[in-house]
Amino acid sequence: MVTSDQHIRELAHAPLNKLSLHAVAKEMLQPKYTMYEFEWKDQRGIEGTGFVRALRSLLTAHLPVLRPVLRTIISENLDEQIIQSKGDDGLYRVPIFPLIKQVVTRANCVIFFGPDLANDQEFRNAALEFPQAVVFAAEILRVTPNCMKSFVANIATGGHRASKVLMKYLIPVIQERQVARNGKPNMARPVDCMQWVVDTSPRKTIWSAERIVGEILGLWFGSVHQLAITTTFAIHDLCLHPDWAHDLRLEVQEASSRFPHVEPESLPLLDCFAQESMRMNASDAISTRRKAIVPFTFSDGLLVATDDWVCVPQQAMMQDEQFYPQPGSFNPLRFLHPDRTRATGEPDSNVKAERRRLTDVNSRWPVWGLGNATCPGRFYASLCMKLVLTHILEHYECTIDNPRGSRSFSWRSSILPRSSTVVVLQ
Repeated sequence: MVTSDQHIRELAHAPLNKLSLHAVAKEMLQPKYTMYEFEWKDQRGIEGTGFVRALRSLLTAHLPVLRPVLRTIISENLDEQIIQSKGDDGLYRVPIFPLIKQVVTRANCVIFFGPDLANDQEFRNAALEFPQAVVFAAEILRVTPNCMKSFVANIATGGHRASKVLMKYLIPVIQERQVARNGKPNMARPVDCMQWVVDTSPRKTIWSAERIVGEILGLWFGSVHQLAITTTFAIHDLCLHPDWAHDLRLEVQEASSRFPHVEPESLPLLDCFAQESMRMNASDAISTRRKAIVPFTFSDGLLVATDDWVCVPQQAMMQDEQFYPQPGSFNPLRFLHPDRTRATGEPDSNVKAERRRLTDVNSRWPVWGLGNATCPGRFYASLCMKLVLTHILEHYECTIDNPRGSRSFSWRSSILPRSSTVVVLQ
């Protein structure tokens, strides 16, 4: 674990062939077994990095066009799921984590795969099941001898049921798009991540359709799991902090009185609220994981041996009073009006106060990763979470059914919402 600015800076910008995030993911998720024999390289870039450009550049650039589509999908699916839970007293009681996973999956399916596949119930069910099956199987495989991993993974994933369904649907579509890319360069292209991965895949070393599916499934895993967790915790905080919910609702109402649709990017208090929720409810105690492919030495002599990991303890750092005064207090204004004091608590007139934003990346806000492996889809994830929150603020008031009950649990370094937590909406 490293926490100094110097160590974190060196960790974030270390060469990929020395400290590797992909090697960490490969060890944790074991995709060869959990993702139906899709093998990852230890180093990113050996076979091209088009998938990063597909999210970081192309998806982000298309967000203004995709925003109305996302708003409609999220709003309609939230209402559809909530209405089904209406009780005799007129209130809606919903287990919020399963609900948000459904909504995020539906929205992501449209953005990743296009509306045709997103509207197919079998495909959507498999898309929802896939990341859960991967996590479950990967945990079991941590304690499974190598000679038994294929057998155990087959049982843990239900015979790779979700992966097989996804491949059944995706391979023919990708093959068709590959033919169009090579033979019809001027043909209109679908606007979705699957198309962008096809378009940015190497031309010299042609990827097979199966290879592209594996790449997409790797991206899909990260896009559903973390977004659903973070959004669920933010809804918990709406329920637990009614005064802040009131202020947020006023901000949304004021924006809606001036524009036909509320644009989440124009709501600074909502952005700060989301940041404070993420600070208080880190979905992982650790970030910026790297595995040493070869021995690595920091500038001060700290040595990392081959196969060792280096990490940033983000949960502890975001609860450190040196960086976040009164860290146990839920206060979104800390991000709207950043602290301008030294570690001693004395005013520092030389510090220029600038509002911190949810999508910022720095050593004191490592929730998106850092350096050469910063989350390429963070602008999309931020938009989705805010669209969920603004819809709830505009149309519902919410409380937690049992506010004193446990709402989360820890597994290794992850902190996950409990599926049993019920939110009451009216």
